[in-house]
Amino acid sequence: MKQTLSLLSGLLVLALPTPALTQSPPPAPVNVIDQGRHMAALNDQTFGDGTYVVPPAPDGATQFAFTLKGYVFGLRLIKASYLGYESDRTYAAYTDMRTSGLGALLKKMDIWAVTRGRIAPDGAMRPDFHVQQNTDKKNRRVEMNYDNAARTIDVAIVPPLGSQGVPPASPEQRYGAFDTITTLLHMARRGRGDAADLCRGRVPVFDSKQHYNLRLEPVGDGRAKFLGDTQPAIHCHAFYEPVAGFDPEDLPDAEEAGTPVDVYFRYYPSADLHVPVRFSYKVSGFTAIIKMSELVLIAPDGTVVHEKA
Repeated sequence: MKQTLSLLSGLLVLALPTPALTQSPPPAPVNVIDQGRHMAALNDQTFGDGTYVVPPAPDGATQFAFTLKGYVFGLRLIKASYLGYESDRTYAAYTDMRTSGLGALLKKMDIWAVTRGRIAPDGAMRPDFHVQQNTDKKNRRVEMNYDNAARTIDVAIVPPLGSQGVPPASPEQRYGAFDTITTLLHMARRGRGDAADLCRGRVPVFDSKQHYNLRLEPVGDGRAKFLGDTQPAIHCHAFYEPVAGFDPEDLPDAEEAGTPVDVYFRYYPSADLHVPVRFSYKVSGFTAIIKMSELVLIAPDGTVVHEKA
């Protein structure tokens, strides 16, 4: 089941009875991303002399803060946060994930990451940098810096990985994919203009070693339990397709590769985002569920949506 849990983690690293929508919840932070647990430590272990800068959310940006909780065998073992902003030109996001551990199936982890990037006039997203820090015994740090003029990406990992996979991801594959944080925001933006685009096509992802696609297929309108209640949602299937950078033991078996993750999106008009609010995966009697437990959206006009289980 190692590959199953890796898939769900990738989707994160990559979201009351009748939730209350209000114009005046408890005062929201002026700059939501600063509330990330480890944002102040972003440059504490930076390689070289450079520093990574995340500007405050510009005027007219949409800010967001999601909390998701994951359950394996019915036990809550995963908690993840996703905070940031997007404007018509830039975006930035912070995420962290903590796991409680489940024997050999799920290691105890505490991982955080930060990405900053730009948004082209056509809506395409391109990261400028992605920094990830593991706080386990190895304390591994990943820094990915993008040269968008040259269409290249520099990846530095300390301590280094023992393998880059067979075959390793090519420079073109690395640059042509989204980092894990950008992936989640990209998925939330996909339905703009035409909601039918939300659940169609492939989303390429590069996580500093592995390059894979999330192949999306529509299931239709449905209902999903999140934020403490069962609510209307758009249901998609996401298939995990390894491309490069995998060691043989990390590849999914035939059953895992053929079983989709069920992803449910809810549309929030004030922010024009289809927020992924629930992920579920069941294979060989093994069930893992990740669902939204709290959400804050601050729209460009100042309208605030605050929902909490």
